Amino acid sequence: MSAFLVLVRMRLLDTLRNRSSIGFTLIFPVVLLGVLGLVFMHGHPFERRYVAVISPGAGGAESAAIEQCVAELSAFEEVRVGREATEAEALGKLRARMASAVLSASPEGVTLRVGTRDRIFGGGLVSALSARPRLEVVEGPAWGYVHYLFPGILAFSVLASGLFGMGYPMALFRQNLFLKKLATTPLRKGTFIAANVAARSSIVLVQVVLLVGAAWLFFDLPLDLVSFGWLLVISMLGVITFLGVGFALAAAIDNAELVVDVISAINMPIVFLSEMFFPLASLPRLLSTIGALLPSTEMVRLSRAVLLYGVTDASRLAGGLGVMALWAAATFAVSLGFFKWHR
Repeated sequence: MSAFLVLVRMRLLDTLRNRSSIGFTLIFPVVLLGVLGLVFMHGHPFERRYVAVISPGAGGAESAAIEQCVAELSAFEEVRVGREATEAEALGKLRARMASAVLSASPEGVTLRVGTRDRIFGGGLVSALSARPRLEVVEGPAWGYVHYLFPGILAFSVLASGLFGMGYPMALFRQNLFLKKLATTPLRKGTFIAANVAARSSIVLVQVVLLVGAAWLFFDLPLDLVSFGWLLVISMLGVITFLGVGFALAAAIDNAELVVDVISAINMPIVFLSEMFFPLASLPRLLSTIGALLPSTEMVRLSRAVLLYGVTDASRLAGGLGVMALWAAATFAVSLGFFKWHR
């Protein structure tokens, strides 16, 4: 047998004998195709224009006019209608191009607000509605869609830093017997884990500050001291949560290369299911339900609420922060229960 064939056979066997290589090379692309097929089974999520509706109080002529408009708009397949809790949130979505139009009612009549690039779309909606709403053009920032994407970019950066920052080193420490050596010292498990969390969190804190500063300086990201403070709180809770997930993976998987493959495999589905690029309401119900349970989704939603909708009230942010805290507590509790210096 020639040297060429010997080397080919050796490399094939080297790959086929490695379960992580088989999974990541042969199985993961098929899984990714299935996820993408489910995400885009009804077309691209932005093919349907989103009309945000601000519902007035129950009863009255204003409520009746809005409900009539909603019923008429719902008849159009190319339009998706949704209710917004506040006017600030609806207009924040309009300026960030998350919504194509905002529909509201007052004693003076129904108003339809659109961005500067959607005048023709707004005119079409006005002619299609029997209430003939007054059309109002709202000026938005030049970087509006970048503002929408920024919380997703921030969440992905924190997600990747957390998963890889705890998952890979822990598995590597076990693989090279570093943890076994630490077992001969008086060092407690809690101290060792806390030191790793503190070190990685410090690095991510610098990463977040640089990322937010660049977005504020170059892309006119709306930011004040209060919203910046909340963004740091959200990001730090996010990195602790994802460090916990990475720790759980390392506690279950001994091989460092396999941990990297697993993290790489779950990153892509998380990106599509965490509202980083488009809202979950655009996805099939099963995927939107799964996505709503992810801590990354909560991080994106909280960041958008602070940056785009001006939400700084702790009571309105407490629910999402609580979900992330539960994820962090659960993953660290499970990981510490299974963590051993050596096996």
